[in-house]
Amino acid sequence: MFKRFSKSLAVLGTLGVLALGVAFAQSESAPQPGMMGHSYGKGPKTRGMIPSQIDPQKAQAFCKEIKPQWQKIWQIKGELRDLWSKTPPDWAAIEKKEIEFIKTKLEIDKKAYEMGLPYGPKKGLRLRQVCGW
Repeated sequence: MFKRFSKSLAVLGTLGVLALGVAFAQSESAPQPGMMGHSYGKGPKTRGMIPSQIDPQKAQAFCKEIKPQWQKIWQIKGELRDLWSKTPPDWAAIEKKEIEFIKTKLEIDKKAYEMGLPYGPKKGLRLRQVCGW
């Protein structure tokens, strides 16, 4: 009886060690910390251009120039929130506001391009960091 018990305990222990090895093994193709993109893991958070690489004088001039458009964007966002909260939503008004929002955003991107600053989705300026808004 003791022999049978010790054999079964040895087999279960070996299987347990193998199962743990498989469970905690990391393959080369599995994503590691820092390999999953922006804000994941321990990798550098370098999405777009780092603000320290931007010429501060250009950035401040850009901030002063686009401040009216930035305020307009926030105003449009508030109006859109109000339009979406109505029951039933006024789809024509929502469409007009969305188009106005996109046009205003494109104006900002166009000015950034003209001034030699990063622009567009995923490589934009991080206006709140650069301008301090």
